[in-house]
Amino acid sequence: MSQISALPGRPAEAAPLTVTVTDQPSPAALAQWRQLVASSPDGDVAQLPEWAGLRATVGFQVRYVLVHAGPGGELLGGAQILERPLPLLGRVGYLPYGPLIAEGPDAHPAVSAALCAALTELGHTRLRMLFVQPPAAGEAISRELRQRGFRDSEANIAPRQTLRLDLTRELSALRGGLSKRLRTWTNRWESRGVTVRLGTQSDVPVLAELLARSGEHQGFAAVSADYLSTLLRDLGGEPGREDGHAVLFVGELAGRPVAAALFSRCSGTLKLRFAGMDRDEAASRSNVPAAVQWHAIEWARRAGLRWFDFGGISAETAAALARGEPRDSMRGVDRFKASFGGQLYHAAPPVELISNPVLRAGYDLSRRWPLGRRLIELAKAALRTGRLR
Repeated sequence: MSQISALPGRPAEAAPLTVTVTDQPSPAALAQWRQLVASSPDGDVAQLPEWAGLRATVGFQVRYVLVHAGPGGELLGGAQILERPLPLLGRVGYLPYGPLIAEGPDAHPAVSAALCAALTELGHTRLRMLFVQPPAAGEAISRELRQRGFRDSEANIAPRQTLRLDLTRELSALRGGLSKRLRTWTNRWESRGVTVRLGTQSDVPVLAELLARSGEHQGFAAVSADYLSTLLRDLGGEPGREDGHAVLFVGELAGRPVAAALFSRCSGTLKLRFAGMDRDEAASRSNVPAAVQWHAIEWARRAGLRWFDFGGISAETAAALARGEPRDSMRGVDRFKASFGGQLYHAAPPVELISNPVLRAGYDLSRRWPLGRRLIELAKAALRTGRLR
């Protein structure tokens, strides 16, 4: 643990800030941090201590940067950094949707400066590479970090752009935003034998199998059943705990599970994390994955949530939608997500710090060649799943 009692350059008359960098915060500090994340408009489960515990099951360590208003004072901001060693690269850290600052970065510029200074120090002393995806309100954070030696990042360690539905709208308005095909299906699923229910721990093997099939089809590395089970258990997704941070929905066709989706819940937003489907003709023809999403939208609205988040789209799709191109021109999963009529939502620009010039040059060179790009994708898959192969 390290502490800085006052910030260099802060006026002497200003109340000093206490900056703590630690991998073992006190229970009281963790409780304060959990509350800050949950109350922040940009809060995401990836900044909750329970998420750090989940990532620890696949080899990650956690490090916190916490800024208080003096020793023992109010928590004003912080960050939860996840890190682990990777072959050839060394210890790599990433910060998804952080740092977070009480009342926003503009309300406490000195706190922003303190957090950015601590992150820069970590990037120079402990980590070979540090990737930061600030939340939507973190434009000032991105600028500050660039001024301290970070650069723009294309690593995509956490989705920067997504589609969101405003759940304060009437259900009829949400239905009106669907593609014509989906609007028709909302009145047909029941008659076609399609049902959607809340899932439990007993449904995790089904989710894992469906996710693995989707991964094989779409070319991504799926997480394990153990990982999904831990996520659902530790983030409170069991039925009866509607205030939990994880919710599983299972779509069935004539009583047979053929689609499933696991969502996180934080700061008034239900966000898609994992989804899989049986790719047989009957499940596809009955559009069961869409039924799962629509049921989750209805559930989130009834629960009083503010936003439904589809969990990330490609930069190309985001640019096409911003240009007003039709949803039918999209491809694959992005086309499916766009068919629900959400609005574009952007996090702040991601940044990275690779302080070693040799490693930075090698990283940049690797991105120019197919083999190098493949190695980088394998490293990113390891960061996502914890698997080194």
